[in-house]
Amino acid sequence: MDFRLTAEQELWKRMVREFAEKNIEPRAREIDEKEAGIPEEIIQGMAELGIFGITIPEEYGGCAMPGQEMVYAMITIHELARAELSMSLPVYTLLCLGWSYLIVKHGSEELKREALPKVASGEWFMGINTTEPQGGSDVSAITTTAVKEGDKWVINGEKAYISGVTEATTRGGGHLSLFVTDPQKGHRGMTFFYVPAQLPGITTTVYRDMGRMGLSTGGFVYKDVEIPDYYRLSEVGRGFHMNMEGFNVARIVVAAACTGAAEKMLEIGVDYTKQRILFGRPLINFEGISFEIAEDHTDLEMTKLMLQKAAWMVDQFYAGTGEFTKADINKAAAMCKLRAPLLAARVGQHVMMQLGAFGYTKDCPVEMGLRGVLSYCVGAEGGQNIMKIIIARDYAGDEAVPYRGTQKQLR
Repeated sequence: MDFRLTAEQELWKRMVREFAEKNIEPRAREIDEKEAGIPEEIIQGMAELGIFGITIPEEYGGCAMPGQEMVYAMITIHELARAELSMSLPVYTLLCLGWSYLIVKHGSEELKREALPKVASGEWFMGINTTEPQGGSDVSAITTTAVKEGDKWVINGEKAYISGVTEATTRGGGHLSLFVTDPQKGHRGMTFFYVPAQLPGITTTVYRDMGRMGLSTGGFVYKDVEIPDYYRLSEVGRGFHMNMEGFNVARIVVAAACTGAAEKMLEIGVDYTKQRILFGRPLINFEGISFEIAEDHTDLEMTKLMLQKAAWMVDQFYAGTGEFTKADINKAAAMCKLRAPLLAARVGQHVMMQLGAFGYTKDCPVEMGLRGVLSYCVGAEGGQNIMKIIIARDYAGDEAVPYRGTQKQLR
């Protein structure tokens, strides 16, 4: 049993950190306050480094290491989140990495050749577009429809609280989305598609969030939008399960963003409390501070190990070399998503209080870190209680979950 990264993974980690500290961290506040998006030169620099291609095979313009895609994605997002605490850039990147990876695994050859090279090059954005005004945590309650007409599908309905609406509309690319294709079959009548954001019949709305200001959040309305059949992922009627598989990958990289932010904020707190002299001694000498830091550091290290295991499990599962079931992956990803956002928010709150009035100002990056990670406490990629339902179900069985008949059907 070896808990170390490989020499190649360590090299990649150092490369991303050096790039992020030099090019991203000095502009983090600009990204948070500008609301005009992530600077193009940063995206291009990341693309040149190969960041957007680490889950995409070389034949489609990427640079993925086969069987190590999720470990590299985890490392990358963790390092980006350390540098850009508002979470705008880490979230932009994790969406591109996670959902393009699902296209790699389940997309048609035509879709792969159309979309993946442009994502790998940084030209296109790729995200997820499932939530509707009446269906977020309850994915089975969505109502947006896709109807087959000849060799095309016609989409009608609305999606809400979607990351990357402006980015996909202006840059190119789009979102993977879940639609009802047979209303009589419940969740077995749903199908997963790729939908470009610039198609005729699509209108958008943009919301004003409290954090992640450099990345847009909004909604789509589809009115007789036509997409070809090769934009469909996997079989008709398998969309719900495909969406859940994608969420497992997404939850791992989301947790990586949260651990990266928590690690950086904790370091800010340690540096400050070592230097701040109060009653004749450094603030960190007070047990009320040092014990709090010790507990947060311990929880962070345990969460990072759990995350490393989950990423490794997903890589082993897709490579066919691990003895893991889908339930094992569900549980591991849900554990990471349950722990990491709440831990990051707690660390942010602790550090802000350790820094006192300074921590409450925009001269300190902790406040934008706290605002950023709260989006994942609220529910993006699955609320915390949903994670508990998944963990209870896949550990203790369906009897541990309310409405267990329905839960059993959804597995």
